[in-house]
Amino acid sequence: MDNKKIINWITAIIVAIIYLSVSFIFDIWTFSWIIWVVYAIYRFIVK
Repeated sequence: MDNKKIINWITAIIVAIIYLSVSFIFDIWTFSWIIWVVYAIYRFIVK
């Protein structure tokens, strides 16, 4: 794997951990989709 793929995987894992943490701690599953929208925009810009 090259460095870009490794960074992409690390970023995806961090986002997933943040998503689950926020959802469990604050019990806001209905609003946590915003995290995924932000991540999708980030991926679009970086790509």
